[in-house]
Formats: sequence, C-alpha cells, structure tokens
Amino acid sequence: MSARRVAVARGGTSIEREVSLRGARRVTGALRQAGYDVAEVEIDHTVLDHLRGTDPEFVFIVAHGRNGEDGSLQGLLELLELPYTGSDSLASALCMDKVLSKRLLQRAGLPTPPFHAFSRSTFQDLGAATVFDDVLRRLQAPVVVKPARLGSSFGIKFVSHPEQLRTAVLGSVAYDDEILVERHVAGRELAVTVLGGTGAAPARALPIVEIFSTREFYDYEAHYDFDVVTLDAPASLPDAVRESVEAVSLAAYEALGCRDFARVDLMLDADERPQILEINTIPGLTETGPTPFAADAAGLSFAELVAAIAARAAAVAAGASG
Repeated sequence: MSARRVAVARGGTSIEREVSLRGARRVTGALRQAGYDVAEVEIDHTVLDHLRGTDPEFVFIVAHGRNGEDGSLQGLLELLELPYTGSDSLASALCMDKVLSKRLLQRAGLPTPPFHAFSRSTFQDLGAATVFDDVLRRLQAPVVVKPARLGSSFGIKFVSHPEQLRTAVLGSVAYDDEILVERHVAGRELAVTVLGGTGAAPARALPIVEIFSTREFYDYEAHYDFDVVTLDAPASLPDAVRESVEAVSLAAYEALGCRDFARVDLMLDADERPQILEINTIPGLTETGPTPFAADAAGLSFAELVAAIAARAAAVAAGASG
C-alpha cells in the first residue's frame, strides 16, 4: 500500500517567511517519520497549481502572517474541499486581527487589556492624531502600540510618555493600516498552547509556559534566540492561578472558533489575574518556540505533537477516501 501523501505549505511572502521555513523543515521530517509521502509547497502564486499537481490527502500549514495565517490560504483550500490543519478561514482571520479578536473576547466576557484602535484613514481623513492625549488619559500610560494584523511582535512599541505616542503610531502604520494601542500590563508573560477541540478530541491545554526575556518585550528576535529568552514549563503557579489561566485560555480558544491547535498569549498581572493579549492560530514550530516546549513538558515528542495537530485533517481525508 502506497504512503499517504500530505503537502506541507510553507514560506510565503510575509516578513515571517524564514520562521515558516524553519518550522516546516521540522514538520516535514516528523511526517516522513510517521510514514507519509510529503511534498513541500511554496505559498505564492503557484500554490494552487502545485497542490493540484501534488494531489495531497490533506495540507499541513506551517505559515505565519499574511496569506498563510490570516484565512486567505484557508479559504482557497476550503474552495478546493481539501482538508488542512489549523483553524478555519473565519477563525484564522479573526485571530489574525488583534482588534477584532479583542472585541470578541470582550463580548465573551474574557479578560483582555483595555485598548483603542486607529486606522490609517482616521489619521488621514479624520485627524485622529489630535486625540492622542485623550487615549493616554483613558488607557493610562504606559501603553503598547502594535500593528493589528502582524505576528511575532513585529512593529511593537512601548510608550511611557505622551510625546512618544505619535512616533510609535506612525512607525506601526508602516507595518499595517490598523493600529492597536493597548494598556501595558506589567507582570508575568505566559503562553498556553491548546490542542484539539473538534469531534472526539476535546480541547486541552498543554503545560503553561512562562517566558523570561532580557528585552522589555518578547519581540521578534526574542522569539527565536535563546540568548535573550528563557522558557519554563510548567510555569510555577499556585493551583488556583494555573486553573484560572487554563480556563481563560480554553474559553478564548473556543470563543474565537479555533481548532487543532493555537497558542494563547497572556500576561499575569500584579493581582495574578490573567489578561489575554492575543491568539496565534499557527504558533511557531521552530526549536525555540513555546509550543514545542510546552509539548515536551507534557511528555509529547515533536513527532507526537505534529501527529496531534494533523489528526483531524487526516481523519477527514481518510473519511473522504473511504
């Protein structure tokens, strides 16, 4: 019997391309170890032709940022009726947009730091720069300025004084047309990877990872450099706090419609209350990422983590061919 074929979709044109390629190499190795016939497919204008030529049973997506994580590729695969790993196109788009996802978290009654959003057009057409003082007064400095639809902490700025806000916002606009200004939460930085959540596999939280960084923020370089970041799992937390963090993470995962896997990034504030920062529907799978680290703490090898992520898409593919 020939090996089942799977396509690993990786690369793309976003500024997180290199992270995708690094993670994809590991995923490809794990899938081949599991006996799959693996074809790597570049996420660009040729992706659909290559998928048709490859004719995989399902697609394992290892991509970050625009076109890979934001629902665009997912929507095309849904059109082709081709099973794939990760959240569907709607949940992917919602989680990629920090403003929309935070509004949905608020609607669900889940804790997330207070914020305000600006679009490029509000500056150009409505003179939004004149309300910066009002924003700082309502949010209470310090604040964090972030592009709304970018991962790996690209374009993030810390603002502690009013005169810094204009520069920070204009800098972030270079990355995205919409900007999030969020109250800074001082405390412990945590990451919770959630697996499953569909069919017979209820969502479960892997051990909580605590992130210690020598930088003010867990920025792009810190994501992938053990010289500036240390990970600890399971995080040393009182049982009640751990249960609260896990419950909030699972509720956020479900509220935004995630499936297969995702990483919920949180801050634990001075009163040990979890505050949700964002949800990554395709967390990094490189050697330095919190998700593989959490899996290891749970006793899962990388190959077992990959198998758990692929389980639903593989089952759908098997059912379609059976």
